[in-house]
Amino acid sequence: MSEDNTTKSQPTQRGSDDVVEEVALEAEHRVATDMAMYMSQFARSFEASSRRWELVVYPSMLAFIILAAYGFFLIYKLTNDIGKITLQMADIQVSMVNINKNFSSTTNNMNTVANNMVRMTGYVEQMSKDVKEQNAAMGAIVISMKEMNQSMDSMSYTIYNMSYDTRNMGRNMENVSGPMRFMNNFVPW
Repeated sequence: MSEDNTTKSQPTQRGSDDVVEEVALEAEHRVATDMAMYMSQFARSFEASSRRWELVVYPSMLAFIILAAYGFFLIYKLTNDIGKITLQMADIQVSMVNINKNFSSTTNNMNTVANNMVRMTGYVEQMSKDVKEQNAAMGAIVISMKEMNQSMDSMSYTIYNMSYDTRNMGRNMENVSGPMRFMNNFVPW
C-alpha cells in the first residue's frame, strides 16, 4: 500500500508541479507582457523626451560650433595683429635709434649755440662799452655843435650887416657916379 500511495501521490504531485509550472509560466508571461508594455511606454516617453532634448541639444551644438569657429577666427586675427605689432615695434625701435642719434646731434648743436651765445654776450658787452664811449663823445660833439650854431648865428648876423652895408654902398656909388663921370673925362687912364 505504501507503494500505491507513493504512486498515487506522484501524479498529483506531478499535476501540482504542472500547475505551478503553468502558473509560473503564466505569471512569467504576464510579467514579460507587462514588462514589454512598460518598456514600450518607457521607449515612447524616452523618444518624446529625446525629441525635446534634440530641440535643445542640436541648436546648442550648432551654437557651440559657431562660437568655436568665431573663437578660432578671433584667435587667428589676434595672432595676425600681434605679428603686425611686432613688425611695427621693430620699425619703432629703428626710429628710436635714429631719434637718439638726432638728439645727440641736436645736443651738439645746442652746445655750439651755447658757445656762440657766450661769445655774443662778450661782443654785446664790448658793444655796450663802445656805445657808452660814443655817447660820451657825442656829448662833446653836441657841445661843439652848439658852439658852431652860435658861430653860424654870429656869422649870419655879420653877413646880414655886410649885406646892409653893401646895399648902402651901392646907393652911395650911384650918388657918386655922376661926379665921377665928370672926372673921368679929365683923367686919361
